[in-house]
Amino acid sequence: MISIVLTLHAEFFLHWIWVLYLPLFAFGYLILAIVSGISVGAVARGGSRGLAIAAAVLVVVSVGGSLFLFVDTKASGWARFWLEYPAFAAAVAVEVPEHGEGDLYGVELPSHLCVIAPNCRIANLGYSNGAPIRYAADYVEVFEDTYGYGHFVGTPEPGPYNGFGTPVWPTMELTGGWWWLERCDGPDYERAR
Repeated sequence: MISIVLTLHAEFFLHWIWVLYLPLFAFGYLILAIVSGISVGAVARGGSRGLAIAAAVLVVVSVGGSLFLFVDTKASGWARFWLEYPAFAAAVAVEVPEHGEGDLYGVELPSHLCVIAPNCRIANLGYSNGAPIRYAADYVEVFEDTYGYGHFVGTPEPGPYNGFGTPVWPTMELTGGWWWLERCDGPDYERAR
C-alpha cells in the first residue's frame, strides 16, 4: 500500500526534489522488489502453499501496480482523485483570479488542500460556458508538457485550453465537475477534432 500511495504522489516528489527524483524512485523500487522477494521466500519456507500464493499475489500487486501507476498518468490521476476527493471538492470554493491576471500558476491553496497539486496552487485556465476553469496541475514542465485536474461548470467545451503554455483538453470525466486534462496530441485528440 505504501508503494502505491507514494507512486500516486510521484509528482510531489518530482516538484520538490527534482534532480534526485528518478534515482530515488528507482532505488525505492529496487528495495521494494528485494524486500518483497525475501518476504515471499520466507512465507514459502513456512510450508503453507496458500499463504505463499497470497504473498506472491500481494507482491505482484504492490510492485506491478506501482509501476503501472508510475507509467500510466491517466490511471494514476484517476486513482489519486478518488483517494483525495474531499480535498478536490473543497478546492472548488477557492477563488481564482481572472484568466491572464496574477501569477501564471494561480493562487496558493490553503495548506490543507495542497494535496491536490504538487505546487500547492490552483489556476484559471480560461472559461468554459462562461465560468472559470479551475486547474490543479499534477505535473508542469513549462512550455513542454502539463496535465492535471480541471473543474468545469456544466459540460466542458472541448478546448483546447492554455495549460501554462501547453494546449490541454478534457479527456476523462471524474465527478463533481472535475475532469482530467492532458496535452492536445495523439490519436484521441485528432479523433475528437
